[in-house]
Amino acid sequence: MGPFSATPSSVGLLFIITISAATLLSLLPLASSIPFIVLHGIGDECKSGKVSHFTQMVANLSGSPGFCLEVGNGYWDSWFVPMKKQAEMVCNNVKTIDELSNGYNIVGLSQGNLVSRAVIEFCEDGPPVMNYISLAGPHAGIASVPMCGDHLAPSGYLKLPDDMSAYLSKSKFLPQLNNEHPEARNPTFKQRFRSLKNLVLIMFEEDEVIVPKETAWFGFYPDGEFSPVLPVQQTRLYQEDWIGLKQMNEEGRVQFVKVPGGHLGISDSDLKQYVIPHLLPAAAH
Repeated sequence: MGPFSATPSSVGLLFIITISAATLLSLLPLASSIPFIVLHGIGDECKSGKVSHFTQMVANLSGSPGFCLEVGNGYWDSWFVPMKKQAEMVCNNVKTIDELSNGYNIVGLSQGNLVSRAVIEFCEDGPPVMNYISLAGPHAGIASVPMCGDHLAPSGYLKLPDDMSAYLSKSKFLPQLNNEHPEARNPTFKQRFRSLKNLVLIMFEEDEVIVPKETAWFGFYPDGEFSPVLPVQQTRLYQEDWIGLKQMNEEGRVQFVKVPGGHLGISDSDLKQYVIPHLLPAAAH
C-alpha cells in the first residue's frame, strides 16, 4: 500500500473533514449577511398582505435574514402617533433585538422612511445602520396632505412653501430631522446620517401620493413658491450640507434612482436591480 493509499481510518477522517468543510461553507453566507428590517408607511402594518409579501420576497432574493418591524401597534399608530414618538418606539425595539446588535440594513416604505431616518439620526446607543434603501420617502416634506389635522402623523412633515415661518416654528419633527434650524443644527445628527455605507433614494415617476414626488430625492419647492421643484443639488439642505448628504454623494455613496410606476409600485426587475444588491452578503463588506 502506497503512502497516499486510503486506509479505513483515513477514509473516515477524510469524510469528517469534507463534511466539516461543506458545513462551514454553507454557513459562510449566513455569517457574512447583515440582517435587514422593513419599516412600513402610514395606514399599513407588518401583517398586511402586501407588506409581508414584500418583506418575504426581499429576504428570499437577498438571502439575508430580515423582517418587518412594527411601529407601535401598527395601523392606527402609524396615523396618530407623532413621528418622533414612532421613531423612539423603533429605536427602543432595535436595541433589544440580538440579531441586530452588530449592525443592520433598513428598507423604508413611504412614511416609514422618516421613521428610518429618525432612528439613524436620533437613536442613542443603537446598533449601527449600514445600508439604507428608501422607497418613496417624503424626505424634504410634503406640500399637500388631504385632511391633515394637527394630531395626524403627516403633520410632522407637512411643509407649505408659502408659510415657512410657521413650519419652522411649529413643526416638531422634520425641521429637526433635516437640521433646518440655523441656530440649532446638530452635528451629531449629521455625523450619524453620513456614517451610512450606502444610501439609495428611489423615486416613482407617477407618484401622486407624496407631493412633490421629488421629495423622495430631497427635492422640494423654493421658499415662498409652489413651482418649480428644485432638484436636491439646488436646495440649501444640500448646498450647505445640513445632514451630510452632499458629502456622501460626492464620495459616491448615494444613488438617486427613478423607476416607473405609482407610489411604491416597484416592479420585480427594479427591486432586483436597485434594492437587492445592497442587501446581499457581499454588500456587508
